Amino acid sequence: MRHIADEFVAAWNDADADRLEQLFHPDFRWHIAVTDHDDPNMRSLQSELLDGMNLPWQQSIYDKAETLEVFRGIFAATDQFQLELKSVIADGDRAAIEAVGDAINPLNGRRYQNLYCYVFERRDDQLVLFREYQDTLHLFDVWVAE
Repeated sequence: MRHIADEFVAAWNDADADRLEQLFHPDFRWHIAVTDHDDPNMRSLQSELLDGMNLPWQQSIYDKAETLEVFRGIFAATDQFQLELKSVIADGDRAAIEAVGDAINPLNGRRYQNLYCYVFERRDDQLVLFREYQDTLHLFDVWVAE
């Protein structure tokens, strides 16, 4: 599993969607963990200060093609978005990964330094599940808030 985590981070840091496509299993799912486990329905932000606003996602679970489309958009939107792999704990076909994402939003100059926990699952030596936990308020502040 460590090699899959290393390959994911290397492909991300190279903004190489083609390498990610090869790494992703045909049944790949990206689950942005802002909803209940495996619930595709987004819920609104809870703070009254953010009433009527939401995160930029249309859904919380993406298939392989949808994920690659989102990732290509991210790569096109910023010159520099690097991941630093901090740790990997693996057990069989599952791994928990700690990483730090670092980017600058070119539209507002805000710095993005988010802490991530990824849960990876593999099948046939490819990534079949990428569940992403992160500070969504920080993401909102850097990429969405005016």
